Amino acid sequence: MTNQLPERLSWVNRFKKYSGNPVLRPQGDGCAADAIFNPAAIVHDGKVKLLCRAINMARPRPKGNWSVSSLVWAESDDGFHFKLADRPAFDPDENSPYQGGFEDPRLVEIDGKYILTFTGVKDVGHTPGMMAISDDLEHWDVLGEVLPGRAIAIVNRKIGGKYWAYWGNDPAEHLAWSEDLRTWHVHDQPAFASRPGCFDGLLCEAAAAPIVTEDGILLFYNGAASHADARAYAERVLPMYEAPHQYNLYSTGWALFDKNDPTRLIARCDRPILEPYEIYELFGIANYTVFSQGFVDFKGKKLLYFGCADMRIGVAVAE
Repeated sequence: MTNQLPERLSWVNRFKKYSGNPVLRPQGDGCAADAIFNPAAIVHDGKVKLLCRAINMARPRPKGNWSVSSLVWAESDDGFHFKLADRPAFDPDENSPYQGGFEDPRLVEIDGKYILTFTGVKDVGHTPGMMAISDDLEHWDVLGEVLPGRAIAIVNRKIGGKYWAYWGNDPAEHLAWSEDLRTWHVHDQPAFASRPGCFDGLLCEAAAAPIVTEDGILLFYNGAASHADARAYAERVLPMYEAPHQYNLYSTGWALFDKNDPTRLIARCDRPILEPYEIYELFGIANYTVFSQGFVDFKGKKLLYFGCADMRIGVAVAE
């Protein structure tokens, strides 16, 4: 296995953070009053649409949960300047079993249908992976829980007669497959595992929907390093600040799989392509965090959207 990408995918290593970041930040007194982050992304009707996780800390929360999250749309004509919807698209009501709300969506279009995966929060430590299907991004057939863990990123076409998904936020990145996009089966072997001492030493978590290319299936994923690594990193990039030590360090990397076999890893980065270094990425609800979840190819630019310390949204650009 190599740590190099084929030349046609060299753009992956040229991502630069947009100078106008963050493109979305907490606003108003509604669902995004205190945080808006970790968005899914899709191009629809000539616009970039982000489905964002939002938090208003004034909202009553169930015992054991530190907040309640909802999912709210934002849209843009250029990919950089966004207008937030007036109200959330997904929000738990008083009868919902997911009183902690809904978190960290991912979107993919398959054969004209939009497949949304997201996390339902029942209580602390109980966060199953959920799915919904739509023809128009407005009306949803919510399928409920489809996998036991979160962070489901679905490949946008069948391979070997099956749909495939990379999922989970564990030391190993998992695989699942489906014949109909509704019933999912956990694959018996992980896709890859964390690497002690690397940016993904503690955790691997799929980011945006995988991209099928001539050279393979490109998966952006988020890695977490240890508290000690986070402290050392923060002291290096911001030596004038006293670095809190109780946080992990989240960065974004990539992995490449055989285009005909989603289980066969053929290349993987040694270093992340996005790291936290701006003040609003280093300090927030979750310190030292760049957490990617949305990718689009829009108007000649490749745009990778990421959460900044669980409070704001930034974008990185490659051309």
